[in-house]
Amino acid sequence: MKKKIVLEYPFRCTPGSLFRALSTPVGLQSWFADRVTANGNQYDFYWSKSRQSAHVVHHKPNAYVRYQWDEAENHYFEFRIAHQELTGDILLTVTDFASPDEMEDCRALWDMQVAKLKRAIGCPKK
Repeated sequence: MKKKIVLEYPFRCTPGSLFRALSTPVGLQSWFADRVTANGNQYDFYWSKSRQSAHVVHHKPNAYVRYQWDEAENHYFEFRIAHQELTGDILLTVTDFASPDEMEDCRALWDMQVAKLKRAIGCPKK
């Protein structure tokens, strides 16, 4: 049984540039997968020789996007963007699912992927 994992990452960028990297094939391809194609709400993600498909089930420009995996009906991954009034930073919240014995690996993978995302959109280091 997979459990929900929620991770938060601070960014110094515009919500629009971050949202484009999270919601467009070109943006996702710059940090998330080797290749990404989209046909309407259907997204295909390619890594090496594997492909996974997902549908965008919810989105609001510059705020959030949720992808529902086609093979795992109850599992999705979601990106939420929030503005931190106090610091002026943008907070990216990532929601994913992992089995209990894979939680640390999942967290490490997202940490690595988000570091790639920050480089891809030119975020300054904190």
